[in-house]
Amino acid sequence: MTRLSLRLLLQGAPESVVRECVTRWCDEVPTAADKIVATACAAMEDEPRVTRRLTALPRKLQDLLEAFFGDDGSLRTTQALFGALGKHFKSRFELEAALAALHREAFVWMVKDKRWASFDSPCWAVPSELVECVRQQRARRQRQLQDVLLLQGFLDARFFRERAHADERANGNGGKTGGGKATDQKAAEQKAADHARKIYKLYTLEKAMTQRLAKLPPAVSGLVETALHKHGGLVAFDELLREVDQPEPPDLGLVQKCLEEAMLGTTGPLDLARIGIQPIERAVVVFHEVALHAIRKRGEEHRPTVTEELGCGGDLASNVGRFLRELQQSKVLFTAEGELFKASHKRIAGLLLPVPGGFVDQESMLELVFRFCLHRRLIDRRGERSLRPTPAGQAFEQSSLGEQVKTLLSHVVEDRTLPGEAFHHVRMRRVLLRLLRRAEPLLWQDPAVLPFLTRNAYLAQLDTKATEEFFAARFQGGGYTPSESLQQMSWNLLVWIKKRLFPLGLIDIGMHQGRVTALRLSRLGAELLEAEPAAKVGGTRCAIIVQPDFEILVFPGFDVHEVVHLFDRFARRTKSDHVHQFTFDQSSIHAGLQDGLTMAQIVQELTERARVPIPQNVLYSLEEWGQHPPS
Repeated sequence: MTRLSLRLLLQGAPESVVRECVTRWCDEVPTAADKIVATACAAMEDEPRVTRRLTALPRKLQDLLEAFFGDDGSLRTTQALFGALGKHFKSRFELEAALAALHREAFVWMVKDKRWASFDSPCWAVPSELVECVRQQRARRQRQLQDVLLLQGFLDARFFRERAHADERANGNGGKTGGGKATDQKAAEQKAADHARKIYKLYTLEKAMTQRLAKLPPAVSGLVETALHKHGGLVAFDELLREVDQPEPPDLGLVQKCLEEAMLGTTGPLDLARIGIQPIERAVVVFHEVALHAIRKRGEEHRPTVTEELGCGGDLASNVGRFLRELQQSKVLFTAEGELFKASHKRIAGLLLPVPGGFVDQESMLELVFRFCLHRRLIDRRGERSLRPTPAGQAFEQSSLGEQVKTLLSHVVEDRTLPGEAFHHVRMRRVLLRLLRRAEPLLWQDPAVLPFLTRNAYLAQLDTKATEEFFAARFQGGGYTPSESLQQMSWNLLVWIKKRLFPLGLIDIGMHQGRVTALRLSRLGAELLEAEPAAKVGGTRCAIIVQPDFEILVFPGFDVHEVVHLFDRFARRTKSDHVHQFTFDQSSIHAGLQDGLTMAQIVQELTERARVPIPQNVLYSLEEWGQHPPS
């Protein structure tokens, strides 16, 4: 990639042009002629000054100047610029006028060398000092989160990347080198990379991290402990001081020194507003690798107290089935706005299975089911303002529980009705599901562990450039201020777990004295997410007892979710506890037959799972009901 320095671009130019350039970039023009160009070069390498001058340009000139900072190089012909940016200019003359304006501001110069320019298409160039300053600033800005949040990024930025830049400057800013010198440089880079990997591996040994945390001074250790277990390792220093009761708390400088010397974390400003999160001026950061180890270790040593276990199984999928069957059996009308009438809404909500613990009321559950059916085209609106299931809805009802839950999961991941910035939360939910796959099924964890680790992992791998471009449009429109803090991101993620993953049956909730004290990956969640330790979730097969009064008692087993989901199609659930209870009659059996089941399937399922023989009156009734199928 060819780049021309300012000295080369000004070579042979009149003294008035040179002084005009220096005037644009410098506050004072040196009197010594040999220092004039050097002063301008230094100004073009001053990041605050460069940023200030670039932002002062009109938007159209900024967009034109961007073409010189890209991968295509800092030398561009007028013809190439018009081909790439012609749609932003009325004519080539307007483009040339914009280039002339940038030249007056000492950003670009015309290159007359015939290697690049031609008679009908002049060539323009931006000084290499300015290009390098902008590119390095943007690269550092893009890596800012990784350099602050990750130990790997911190080591790379502090020790290895700075050394590489120093070596590059010593070699003349990456100028041409001989073959032997280039080979030596490549070997040195490889050696430095290997050294960096070894150092990182040593610092991330679990025993080494535990020892370094234990050696922190008591005052700093208390702050770090609070930052880890109440905020996940990311917190504002002022907020931390309010939570830690210490007579003489340490200042931020001491905390930074202790954390960085121990390679445990760092402090400083977090410029998060550009990516749609509330910024922190004075942040205390425990590196993600250290926080991951410390939070998990504390979770293993301090298991939460659980006196009441709540689980949903496949109830959300069953509620979708109940809603679809209700649309088949009765005429359900909708308003001109496409919503259910209040009377129908209240009546159908009463038919749905309640969510244990009351985390989602039945009317909110119906809204979730209704939106899901609309988005997945399981229902359609008829001309007479009534709702009916589509062929896709009938196929959904007849599919297996696993397929239904996976379809529902893909819907709730994209749910934008809960609190929080949707751009971040949709992506964080996918990270959370990946972490769940590595979780130990049926093992209780503190409810804050999963949201904290998810948020930290998401921020550590965030594509800052793409995210900043997404939020740039909001800032340009004016009036936008990020409303969500780092702490709120975690709590809003916990809300999604309680209101979506729990009703879906992927998560069980542990309670103590009326509070949520623990979460765990459920048996159904382990099976559907194909969790790594899922083989440990085995058990006996589900069994039932059929009573003469047409009541079914379902005793739990490893396949209890599938059994309960199947029975929901031809029986009415009366109780969901350690033992599920159902009752059935002719109308419920006929509803199951309309739903795609056969009488042979129903009888076979009851017979194969029965602990004791099915009463003769029940078998006789089933046979009679099967001979008079629903019309």
